[in-house]
Amino acid sequence: MPEMIPTDGNTVAVVGGGLGGALAAIALQQRGFTVHLFEGREDWRVDTKKALDKGEDQSRSAIKRSINLAMSHRGRRALAAVGLEEAAMADAIPMRCRAIHSDAATGGNPDSLLPYDQVDSTNAIYSVGRERLNNMLLDRAEALDHVTVHFGAKLTHISPDGMLHFCYAATKRTSAPGTYNDYQQGDILFKPRLTIGADGAYSATREAMLRLQPLNFKREYIPHGYKELTIPPDPKTGDFAMSVPEALHVWPRGEFMLIGLPNPDKSFTCTLFAPFKSGKDSLTGADLPGMLDQETPAQIESYFQKYFPDVIPLIPDYIAEYQRNPACQLVTIRARPWNFNDSIVLIGDAAHATVPFYGQGMNAAFEDVMVLCEYIDKHSLNLAEAIPAFAADRQPDGEAIGTLSLHNYRVMSHSSGSALFRLQKRFEGVLNWAFPTWWIPLYKMVAFTSIPYAEAIERAEAQDRALERAGNVLKLGTAALAIYAAWTRLDQRLK
Repeated sequence: MPEMIPTDGNTVAVVGGGLGGALAAIALQQRGFTVHLFEGREDWRVDTKKALDKGEDQSRSAIKRSINLAMSHRGRRALAAVGLEEAAMADAIPMRCRAIHSDAATGGNPDSLLPYDQVDSTNAIYSVGRERLNNMLLDRAEALDHVTVHFGAKLTHISPDGMLHFCYAATKRTSAPGTYNDYQQGDILFKPRLTIGADGAYSATREAMLRLQPLNFKREYIPHGYKELTIPPDPKTGDFAMSVPEALHVWPRGEFMLIGLPNPDKSFTCTLFAPFKSGKDSLTGADLPGMLDQETPAQIESYFQKYFPDVIPLIPDYIAEYQRNPACQLVTIRARPWNFNDSIVLIGDAAHATVPFYGQGMNAAFEDVMVLCEYIDKHSLNLAEAIPAFAADRQPDGEAIGTLSLHNYRVMSHSSGSALFRLQKRFEGVLNWAFPTWWIPLYKMVAFTSIPYAEAIERAEAQDRALERAGNVLKLGTAALAIYAAWTRLDQRLK
């Protein structure tokens, strides 16, 4: 017999125990809801050594194998709203600039520094560890009254009346049903007032919604993937092995790049973003090496000698690490609508998974939680009004950050190493200093304000048009002055 979890009109199910789901459980409990948080994986909060001793493949864990997180204003604001900003930022390391390593860089020292904010030097993004942050949020959620966390419970079905079916991860199941009505009853049944789908890019909640209503959905993989490496602390000093630790280090190489984020233990988590397969650079036509085509020690050594020579002394076992760590895919998700009436709503990657090149995935998910709660508060806990309104109003921002993130890959991998790009950023800083409310650089709007993502794009485009018009006026004025001067000289000669 399945386990039936008792419920009432004030009960919420959060599907997914990742960052966004754990924060959602905390925020909704603070608003008086009884929350059940369901996570398909078993509890990963075990000592890593014990996991390795058991033979656990760390490369298959989304928690233990993941791109370092960049916390910015939106994420901090959402954490502050539930009283957890200080705890979350306890081990965070500020990154005040991009530290650019050109082909000529040596000794782990960057060639140039690009401040994230040319005007306010206190603005920084922060390097935080995913596992520590996720564990802290889960610990806080479990410690609250009226929050129950269920690990190893996978969502398999949602019926039209809102009944959720979960199976235990250890339960043997046959293949997925071919039709909506052909499903196996879950080991756990639960019918909450509201279901929040925070279960990531491959969301089972979203899959269930596709069967409940017309839902436009697009999943797109980019031809690039990522592979992680680690720069350990300097073995002689125990300190950071690279100068300028309070920075996001970037090795821009056209269609691919390496980045490095500092960690509290004085190491750097490095992520190689590159095409999976070899080809041609879209801008230069040069040969483009593929990540998966570097297999043998000789190939990997040649790859690093050619493109990242200053990294080799910093990673003693870079060849073994490159071969050991998986090459992972990058995916974007777009969905509309995010809700099924007022009973199901999507947040985070389930609604708008994006590539990590703007550092906003976690920040956007946390902001989803905060905005959702603001709508619930605004409508006096009336979910029938709050859920559809939130889904309709927030969805354009989810699409906007996806667009921004894809665009920023080209900025980071192609443009960030050029002198023209650095000059452009300085000019934007001058404009922001002279006109602080009229001209705000796009990156500053995204990382250091709460301006909605879609509005940030609109404002940036308007600023660009205004600057273009000003440039045209300047050109016309210069031409008019030249014509006037020429006419004056000609008139004097005729006299």
